[in-house]
This record gives sequence, structure tokens and C-alpha cells, in this order.
Amino acid sequence: MAASPDPSSASQLADSPERYLLVMTATILPAANAGVKRADPRVRLEDYKQALRYWLAYTHPAAERILLLENSGAELTELEAIARDENPLGKPVEILSVPGNQIPEGRNYGYTEMQMLDEGLALSRLRRETTHMVKVTGRLVFPSLGKALDRIQKPFELMVECRKLGFPRRGYDANTQIFVCSHGFYHGELRNSKELMNSTDIRLLEHLIFRRVISFKGLPGYYLRFPVNIEPVGYSGFKSRSYNSSGSSITRAIRAALRVIAPEYWF
Repeated sequence: MAASPDPSSASQLADSPERYLLVMTATILPAANAGVKRADPRVRLEDYKQALRYWLAYTHPAAERILLLENSGAELTELEAIARDENPLGKPVEILSVPGNQIPEGRNYGYTEMQMLDEGLALSRLRRETTHMVKVTGRLVFPSLGKALDRIQKPFELMVECRKLGFPRRGYDANTQIFVCSHGFYHGELRNSKELMNSTDIRLLEHLIFRRVISFKGLPGYYLRFPVNIEPVGYSGFKSRSYNSSGSSITRAIRAALRVIAPEYWF
């Protein structure tokens, strides 16, 4: 199944190298029903500022251009100052405010996340200069991103981490903190998909993304598992805990080993 063409794509992937747009999603003032413990706007702003500084200094082409989208109407001057004054590699940066952090009844935060992407990408000038987007949760950084992209064959349409859920949860989902896809894939498979979310079988964004990508499993150019661990650095929004805990380190080691000895384990 091929992704629908995106009329805003700069060129066909087969004709030119990948040009990445790193898209940071941000909500400085979370909605009252978002259910996050890391809810202090000042703390969240500092997370976004630190992450933006990191990506501005990241030398891999994965972050060659940066788009930061914020959907709560918060003041963005501090982030804009960092992009202007603390940009050692002179990267093009767009920081856009898009409306919509109110979560509709029966939906969860994932609905507004996708709404932010749909509206922000449509407004972005940098999107028209690129072929692929790297979507990241804006408070987090992923040092192994470049290594993972260097491991997969080009051209490609999608790189996302699908996973089997552990007890007591059942089934499968996809990691939505970070994924990479061509603009054509987003346009054809993910744009407006938020309307499929509901309070039962597609309740979470992780469920939605898994449902939209699983049919591409095994096709050339579609990677439904990262070739290396791409672990987050920062704090969980829901628990406000560091991802660098000792328990997380054990989990990372197990995942890294399984990628070598059982690469199809999650399926």
C-alpha cells in the first residue's frame, strides 16, 4: 500500500536525498484534563528551552531545520530568543503558535497533539523545503536519532517503534514520542486521523499510530522498529520522573539485546 502523494512535498524521494524537518510539539500550559503531573508552565518551558538548545547544537542532518509548534497560546519570546541568539550552526528555525489544546470529551491528549501537527505543518514554510519530518515530544531529546537514521536504507517512508505491551496491558501500540516519516506518508496516512480516536479501541495516540502503520509491515522503505535504541532524555510528563532511572537502564539493555538476537520479537 503506497502513501498518497503530498502536493507540498519539495520533490520525489527517489530523485533527491532526504531533507529533514525536526518538529518539536509543545504545550506550555497543559489543559486541565490532560492528566499530567509535570504541569507547572515554568518547569515545562524550561524543558522546552533545554531541548531546543540541544537540537540547535545537534550536528546530524536529522535536525538541520527545526519547527517548534506550541498549542496553548503561551508566550514564546524566550524560545524565539534562543533560536535567534543561541544557534551555533545557524539553523533555520520556525516557532509557531497554533490553537487547540482543549481536549474534546471522550478523547485524550493525543487528539490535540495530532491537531497541532495538522495545523502547524500546513503553516510551515520549512516543511516545503524538506522531504521528511522527525516528530519529537518537544520536552525530550533523543541522542541516538542520527545513528538510527544512518542504519536504515534510503529512500524510506517511515521509521517508527511498534511494540508489544507488557502485563497488565494487552495488544500492541507505537511509540509516539518520536517517529520519522516522509511528508507524503503523513499527508496520506496520518493527516486528519485524529478524527478516528474514540473512548474505546483507539483511545490513545499510541493506538492510533499503530493502527495507521501496521499494514505497512514488511514493505520496503517502512521500518516499524528502530534499528537501535532511541531512548528519551528528560522527564515524563505524566509521572514527572526522569527517564534516566536505574530501572530504565535495565529495560534499555534488554531492548538493545533483543534488537540483535530477536529482531522480530515485538511482532
